[in-house]
Amino acid sequence: MLSRVAAAVKAPRTHNRRRVTGSCGRRREGRESEPQRTNMSRRVFNFAMLLLLVTTMCCATCGATPAKENDGNSDLRSVQELQWVDLFVPQTTPVLPEGGGTSGTKWNSFAAPSLVSAGGVIAAFAEGYVYGHYDTDDVLIKHFSSDVVAEYIDSSWDWSTLAGKVRESTWKPHTVLGTTDGANNRVGILLNPTTTTKGNKVFLLAGSVDVHNESRGNWKEGRFELKLVVGEVTKPSAGEGPSGWITWGEIKSPFNKTTLAAHKVNSTECIASGDSGVL
Repeated sequence: MLSRVAAAVKAPRTHNRRRVTGSCGRRREGRESEPQRTNMSRRVFNFAMLLLLVTTMCCATCGATPAKENDGNSDLRSVQELQWVDLFVPQTTPVLPEGGGTSGTKWNSFAAPSLVSAGGVIAAFAEGYVYGHYDTDDVLIKHFSSDVVAEYIDSSWDWSTLAGKVRESTWKPHTVLGTTDGANNRVGILLNPTTTTKGNKVFLLAGSVDVHNESRGNWKEGRFELKLVVGEVTKPSAGEGPSGWITWGEIKSPFNKTTLAAHKVNSTECIASGDSGVL
């Protein structure tokens, strides 16, 4: 039995974003308050809705097997028809900071969805954006930021259970990397996440750049880098909240000066290309 997952979006083409092109060492910049995206076939807009569509393909030697002929287990894999539920909704879904929190804040938009499954947990990821703000003198007082946000789903839930959980007030996504400090003196920008799994581990790779507030309206951009973090899935237990189902390790860089020198690569910056997750 194989599950296919697709993500669909509605997006008005009203927000002009900055773009990043090329690979290591090249970039094209726009306005500082606008998020960056790769100049590939995917186009990023101000997302109005991110929908999770789940369908099932039951494979056997003679073709698809109807859901009523399965072994009686009712889980997410037994859904025959396309159904959807809102996971990341701009200006509506409250996002909790990495490490805890109760209320959360509403983010401006979401992009680059991906989905992975490991150890009985389905993890949904997306880029989340918080836009920058200008004062009356058109001075950038708050730089835009972005992070990878995640929601965790128990793979044993049937569709009605999942839909009910998402509607609960306690259902909130949370950031994974948490790169922005509380004083807004350093703003982290995470772009183009790629996710995959091996065994009970989830691997998350994303492009990263830090922006520092040197003075009023003067923001200095750092180097583009790659960030890698590995999460270990713990089997969901009764009474445990979804946020604790994956324990994330230390954020590392897959490339350093020694690695680049060994491969004879003369580069100062690296940019992630991003891709969908592997289920």
